Amino acid sequence: MRRVASVRFLTVAVQCWARARAAVGVCARVVVGGGLVWGQAGPTVRQDVDPAAALRGRAVYTQFCVNCHGALAKGTEEAPDLIRSPLVLRDRLGNELGPALKRLPNHKRDLTNAQVGDMTHFLKEQIENTAKNRNPVRPPNVLTGNLDAGRAYFNSKCTACHSATGDLAGVSRRIPDAVDLQQRFLFPRRTKPVQATVAGVTGDLVRIDDFTVSLKTGAGETRTWTRTDALQVALNDPLKAHQDLLDVYTDADMHNVVRYLESLK
Repeated sequence: MRRVASVRFLTVAVQCWARARAAVGVCARVVVGGGLVWGQAGPTVRQDVDPAAALRGRAVYTQFCVNCHGALAKGTEEAPDLIRSPLVLRDRLGNELGPALKRLPNHKRDLTNAQVGDMTHFLKEQIENTAKNRNPVRPPNVLTGNLDAGRAYFNSKCTACHSATGDLAGVSRRIPDAVDLQQRFLFPRRTKPVQATVAGVTGDLVRIDDFTVSLKTGAGETRTWTRTDALQVALNDPLKAHQDLLDVYTDADMHNVVRYLESLK
C-alpha cells in the first residue's frame, strides 16, 4: 500500500510540475493587438536613457550631489565613484537609488520620485558616455581658456574673498586634476555655516523653508520661528557669491578662470 501511495504521489507531483511549466510559458507572453509582449524587464535589461529626463537629472545632481561625487559622478576624496557603483548599475528608474538616498546619512532624503527617476537617467547617461570614451591616457581637456582673461576676471570678481598669493596660492598643486579644480571653483565646499539673524537673535542656520526657520545660538540652543510676513530673516551665506555667479558665468568666463587657477602653482 505504501508503495502504491508513493507512486500515486510521484505521478501527481509530475503532473503538477508539467502544468505549472505550461502555465509559466503562457503567462510569460501576452498577445496585445497581434504583438508579442514579454513579462516585466529584469535587472539585467538596460535602462534606455531619456535625454530630457537626463537633462533634468543633471540639474538635480548639480544642486545636491556634485560637491561630493564630482562633476562627472566619478567620485572625490569625499564620496565614491557613482559610475562604477553596483547600486547605480543595478538601479532601474530609482528602485535602488531612491531607498538608498533615504537610508544613507548626509544625503538628500526628500527628493520626489520624479527627481530620483530623472537623476537615474543622468547617471545612466554618464555611464554610457564613460563606456564610449574610455581613454585613461588622455582625460578631457578643460584648460582651453585664456590665462590673461581669467586673471582679469578673477581680479574683478573674486578678490574680495580670495587672494592668488593667500588662500589660493599653490591651489593647482593641491588640486592637480584640472577637472576637479574646475568643479571646486564652480561648487566650492562649505567650510563655514550660514549665519542667520531672526527677530534679533543670531546663530548658525539649521533649517529654513516656507513655514519655519531654525538656528542654533552661540550657547548651543536651537530656536525655531514660524515664518510670517512680519518676521524679518537675514542670512549671511559665505557661498552666496559663488551661487550668484553660476547664473552669470559664460562658458568663456569659466574656462578662462580655470586656466588662471591652474597657473597658481
